[in-house]
Amino acid sequence: MNSLIIIPLAIFVTMIGALPFGLVNLSVLDISYRKGQSAAMSLSLGATFIEVVYGLTALVAGGLIGQFIKDHQFARILVLSVPAVAGLYFLLKGKHSEERKTTDRPCFLRGMVLNLVSVQVLLYWLFAMTYLVAIWEIDHTLVTIILFAVGIWLGKMGVLWLYAAFSNEIYKRMGFLSRNINRIIGVVLIATVVIQILK
Repeated sequence: MNSLIIIPLAIFVTMIGALPFGLVNLSVLDISYRKGQSAAMSLSLGATFIEVVYGLTALVAGGLIGQFIKDHQFARILVLSVPAVAGLYFLLKGKHSEERKTTDRPCFLRGMVLNLVSVQVLLYWLFAMTYLVAIWEIDHTLVTIILFAVGIWLGKMGVLWLYAAFSNEIYKRMGFLSRNINRIIGVVLIATVVIQILK
């Protein structure tokens, strides 16, 4: 595969998966609105790190992981239980309370945890990479892996930067969102689980 295509392709695929409202996007909106863009981008860095790990894992071993989940019911239950439990937590948490100011490191770690909980992100990458490998005949050379990592990083950080940059405008236009951010995150997570169960 032409190396010049890999980064733009990875950016495009990443943005398709990252643009819709999800746990990380909504959290970036909330953090940016309440604590500022710097804290939100620290959280974004942690989430993007996990996004790269998910994407490269799917690239290198996507077929094996996907087949394992498909063949073993306990694996499917485990994968779906993580976002389900997280969704219930956010629903029960209700409205957010003002948090004490934290350092950049906890925001980074929080971003990692949030994207780890978003197991649907891994499922998206398993589907996307299966398609890309079949259509584009992507190899698994070191150069390809590095270029894909760069593309995923740029795509995810770009989308999350947009969410952070426009958080004030979004919250001004969507007062319901700002008042019920945790409940909305919970509903989004549980909805993704229901969709996966119905597939």
